Amino acid sequence: MTVLHRPHSSALSRGRTAPPLFRAVRASVHDRAWAAWGATGIVGVVVAGLLITSGAGGVSEVDLDLVEHASRAHEPVLDGVALLVDRLLGPQLGAALVLLLVVAVWVVSRRAAAAITVLGVAVGPWAAAELVKLVVQRDRPDPGLLVDPLIIEPHSFSFPSGHTALATGLALALVLIAWGRRRAGVVIAMCAAAVAVVGLSRVWVGVHYPSDTLASVVLGCSVVALALPPWLRLLDRVQRRSRTGHPIGPSAPNSIPTIDQGRTRA
Repeated sequence: MTVLHRPHSSALSRGRTAPPLFRAVRASVHDRAWAAWGATGIVGVVVAGLLITSGAGGVSEVDLDLVEHASRAHEPVLDGVALLVDRLLGPQLGAALVLLLVVAVWVVSRRAAAAITVLGVAVGPWAAAELVKLVVQRDRPDPGLLVDPLIIEPHSFSFPSGHTALATGLALALVLIAWGRRRAGVVIAMCAAAVAVVGLSRVWVGVHYPSDTLASVVLGCSVVALALPPWLRLLDRVQRRSRTGHPIGPSAPNSIPTIDQGRTRA
């Protein structure tokens, strides 16, 4: 009698694909609505910036009045907090915070696509803010008009705030990770409070107008709303292609039975 041995096939483990990324977020994403909101928000921020720069609506006067009031209200503790925020979200430490979050996501999830998605969500709003600055070209508050400017920036543009845009991106990345999990509401509330603190700090130190920081939040949310749905669809297509490249079933090479050369007599 010939003895047949069927080794355990590894094709199933190789053929299995990981579950979709950010499944809870996908349930809330409506591609057309998000695209419409995102495009409207981006265009609205650019148009608003151009109108403000042209002097329409008296926004600049109100903005400057609020910055002047903040400059007269300085206190040592609040000054220290605002300066700390300025350093934390500056180019060097801000990049380090983004990198730390991306590495943490990769280590926990072991999925490069998740880390890349978080990277895009975190950095996208800041990159968009830098581009809009070049289009709008709004000057920063004149430090000569302020009682106590804590920071005097070299000539650079003000609208929208890069620090606030980076804070918005980091907050949205954390919300993306936490969405659908326990305590998601707490994470969202903490992220919203952190973004508000960053926005207020930029006005407090005298380098941005309130409308700059508000525009950054709108722009950041709009960029993510516009870009996230097509990016998730792209990841789905890549996953489907990888799945078809690893067949599962009897046709898999390792599922072919082998015949033991040894024989036993009945």
